[in-house]
This record gives sequence, structure tokens and C-alpha cells, in this order.
Amino acid sequence: MTDAKDPNGMMLLPSHEAFEAMLRPRRPTEDGFLGTYAPWTVVCFSASWCGPCKRLDKKTIVAATPDVQWYACDIDENNYTLPYCSLKSIPSFALIKDGTFVDTKSGASGVTDILSWLASKGVPITKV
Repeated sequence: MTDAKDPNGMMLLPSHEAFEAMLRPRRPTEDGFLGTYAPWTVVCFSASWCGPCKRLDKKTIVAATPDVQWYACDIDENNYTLPYCSLKSIPSFALIKDGTFVDTKSGASGVTDILSWLASKGVPITKV
């Protein structure tokens, strides 16, 4: 998986294969230790042409969730993962905990909406 980030501080999720890699059991590394999952992972699905996606203050959301590894999925580049998660619209979010798919959210209306959803799932939120 790439270490490239978007301007909001989210790792880029270029393919469905990269998404599936987040859900696979970790294998031993060369030094014998198991690879680890980020405790919380969120995939943000959006597109450059999407008005609501552009208006969503992703930098503030990322800053308020330091325990979350964020991934940005541009649906024009990776058009398989959104429907794989049973999502049909953008912006949408997929929540993963310890490598297990937990929940999704579509139609986010703003920072408070996203942070409230994450908090309701047990994700630690810091003040912004």
C-alpha cells in the first residue's frame, strides 16, 4: 500500500486490493512479529467533482480523531470498493476496527455529523 497522503492527511487508497489488504489477517514479518492493524481505520469515499465532498472539512475530522488511520478513496480511480461496502452515494465512510469491517455512513452533512457517528461506535474523539 502507498504512503502517499491527500491534502487532508488521509492515506490514498488506490485500489480495491489495497482495501482488502486492510481486512486480511496479519502475517508474521521478517523479524517474527505479527504486523499490526491500526485500532481504528476509516475509508472516506469521495470524488473531485462532488460538491458535498468538497465542502466537508476533512482536515478537522482527521485532527479530531488521532487514533484513526484515515484513507481517501476517489471513486473515479477505485470504483469497486464503494459498492463492495454496500454504499451507493458520496461522501460515504466505512469504519474498520482491528481489521474487521464495522459500519458505514452515507450522506454526511458535516463535521459534527461524522464525529457523532464515530463516537457512537466507540471511536475516541478529541476537541477541535
